[in-house]
Amino acid sequence: MKLYIIRSACSLAAHILVREAGLNIDLVKVDLATKKLADGTPYSDIVPKGQVSAMTLENGELLTENIAVLAYLSSLAPEHNFMGTPGSMESFRVLEWLSFVSTEMHKQIYWTTFNTEAPRPYKAYLRTLLHRRFDTLARQLEKQDFIATGSFTAADAYLTWALHLAGLLGETVIAWPALEAYRTRMFARPAVVQALAFEAAD
Repeated sequence: MKLYIIRSACSLAAHILVREAGLNIDLVKVDLATKKLADGTPYSDIVPKGQVSAMTLENGELLTENIAVLAYLSSLAPEHNFMGTPGSMESFRVLEWLSFVSTEMHKQIYWTTFNTEAPRPYKAYLRTLLHRRFDTLARQLEKQDFIATGSFTAADAYLTWALHLAGLLGETVIAWPALEAYRTRMFARPAVVQALAFEAAD
């Protein structure tokens, strides 16, 4: 199996999960500027959507979209309970927070912020929305150490990526102590340290 990753893109969440579970999956870097693999293969030849996250499965099938990829990876390591027990309230909480990061942060704010065609005033407005999202996250994290359940889940991997991207935008979460403490804990996890180092390397 192969997981395609772009440095600091949302595929970082899947990358983190691969390392948390110790899964035997090839990590294939995609150059953001050229949209090609290291061997020169156009990424669009493999993934017609041209985006990450994406995986080539053992049977040759292609799986795309971040939440789907995170759920699939979780199914490969059921002992880690990354998606919660199917049908349990925990599983719905994981889906709840995966959806929050995906819709309220990833697509609504980050995608537009990095879109060169988006109007500057609108981008400035989105930064205020980001702070509101931090409010929501901090309230949840004042009650527990992980965002969805009592242990690390796929939602934490996705949120860790979102906080990483916030840092790249020059945003800090110091004004939200519970969120800052969470960020510190997540970025100290060996899987996160290793994933970031791997993606930063040439």
